[in-house]
Amino acid sequence: MKKTDDKSLQIKLEYEISEILRADNGVYAAFDYHINISSSEQTVKLNLLTYNPKHQDYMLFHTVLGNSSIDCLQKMLTYLEEHQKKPVKYSFTITWSKRGNNQKHRSYFRAASESIALEKFFHEKNPDDYEWSIEMNPLT
Repeated sequence: MKKTDDKSLQIKLEYEISEILRADNGVYAAFDYHINISSSEQTVKLNLLTYNPKHQDYMLFHTVLGNSSIDCLQKMLTYLEEHQKKPVKYSFTITWSKRGNNQKHRSYFRAASESIALEKFFHEKNPDDYEWSIEMNPLT
């Protein structure tokens, strides 16, 4: 595959992922790629971030490892498609505001535990910048 074909495929996959997230809950996708030079097999890490223009903040949606950006995107797309089909087993609501701002926001996370939900919420952020509470949503 030529380099331009790779770039077109990468953009197409990013678009498909973005559209799934936008249709699901109105957020925008950000693709945060990292190179892992200490691995010979899974050299790329992709953090899929969501950005909500209402509260102007981002959250970690999911992380995958792969051997290229396209491999990561294909894994992420598969994860999203499977994620939508699965019934929600555990979910959490984090009610939060940035310190100094009284406007409260609610963010919802599918996560196996409270600590994983908090990791997604505080991804690359300083927890001291937020006032927050978390609760597990009732099982349906």
